[in-house]
Amino acid sequence: MRINILIFSLLTSFNLLASNEIKPSRATLELDLGPEMEVEMLKLDDETWKLISKVDYGAIFQRNEEEIFKLQGNQIEPISYNFRQRSFFKREKNNADFNWEDGEVNYSLGKKKGKIAFTGNVLGPSSASLQLRLDFREFGEGNIPTEISYQVYWKGTIKKRTYTIGETKEKIETISGVYEAYRVTREFEKGSERLQIFWLAPQLDYSVIKIIDKNDRESEIKLKTFEEMS
Repeated sequence: MRINILIFSLLTSFNLLASNEIKPSRATLELDLGPEMEVEMLKLDDETWKLISKVDYGAIFQRNEEEIFKLQGNQIEPISYNFRQRSFFKREKNNADFNWEDGEVNYSLGKKKGKIAFTGNVLGPSSASLQLRLDFREFGEGNIPTEISYQVYWKGTIKKRTYTIGETKEKIETISGVYEAYRVTREFEKGSERLQIFWLAPQLDYSVIKIIDKNDRESEIKLKTFEEMS
């Protein structure tokens, strides 16, 4: 399961304010796969932010992920991405640095290194979900399109990622109440069994209130604790 995308959606759902301001925050997320995940979003300077997520299941599983990005008005500009994961004897490393001046992503996948060119806006592995929400807020109710696409970097490639949006809102029941929300489905290649659905509630400033993710199995991620930091 692509946990990073889901975690970023859930965390930013609770700290992106109507004034377009993001606040530093810390959260604990309950994964139905087993261990809890700790997530922090830290402010480095006026424009730059760092998102950190960690899972520590001892010798069974450990995972650390960081993405640094700038928020230029309504547009996210990723700066760097670092990923480390260990499961028993299997290790995975995935790093990327975004050179906006030259339009290149310099990356390393384990021992393999390379670079890939990009033009226009590109998002990091964790950035697309936040950009989606920022754009919903920019469009406003009544002007949300039925489809949105982004160019997203992942593991040495830049691919078009498309989301389709339901034309009518659905009633979604949560712990805090029932909300009307837009159903947003990430499109995968034809024949793929992957599934990822977000529900964004206009009443909560387009917060992501529910996520379903299906890879080998269907999963949900739920927020357990959340606090804003000064």
